[in-house]
Amino acid sequence: MTGTSARNSCGIFKSKSAKLLAIKYGLDLYNKNAYIHSGNIISYSDVKFIVDNRWLDHFMHDADKPIDVSLDEYNNIFLSLQESWPHILDLFY
Repeated sequence: MTGTSARNSCGIFKSKSAKLLAIKYGLDLYNKNAYIHSGNIISYSDVKFIVDNRWLDHFMHDADKPIDVSLDEYNNIFLSLQESWPHILDLFY
């Protein structure tokens, strides 16, 4: 195997989608300790956990939005979180 083919273009991330989500939300791209994870690499679900918690903080405690999104995307995020955490968000809405 040559050096070129062995290169991991995703860095600490397991997949390109995990890295792109981290970039979208301005998360650390180089420090694995910034994530709750098991194993040597950061999975999409590790990044999604942080993103979901930032949105939960926004909806539950009126914190600033993690990123600016369209109204449709905003509603989709809320509905997705409500499916995942029905008892938590029902207390606030």
